[in-house]
Amino acid sequence: MALNKREIERLLKSEIVYLATCDTKGNPHVKPIWFIFDQGKIWFETDIITRAFKNIKENNKIMLCFGGRETYLVWGKVKWYKEKDAPVEFRKMFWKKYGKFMDDSYITDKTRIFEVIIEKEMSWHYADKGWE
Repeated sequence: MALNKREIERLLKSEIVYLATCDTKGNPHVKPIWFIFDQGKIWFETDIITRAFKNIKENNKIMLCFGGRETYLVWGKVKWYKEKDAPVEFRKMFWKKYGKFMDDSYITDKTRIFEVIIEKEMSWHYADKGWE
């Protein structure tokens, strides 16, 4: 059974999402990342030296996996920006959400801010019955 809107919104407030990317040869790469959900959009960051960025640059297809027992999956593409060109105050949003863990050195001139363009989504309750 699919998650309801409230359940999805709860997952969109979690601390971590798993980002999946793939290079042009089909080699997958998955990593946990911090993210922001703001005004109906999902935002994240990564440096241009990471495998995730290289994959996105070569093959602009991503997948996000939120949750565990309750799961929300998103497929899509991204737009990326330098921090100064981003249409949102990303660093400020990161400080608000991750303040006790945040450090300004996490965002540098090599960091790119990503806006997720959702093309497909799916959700479900995993093992509804009997999970203790």
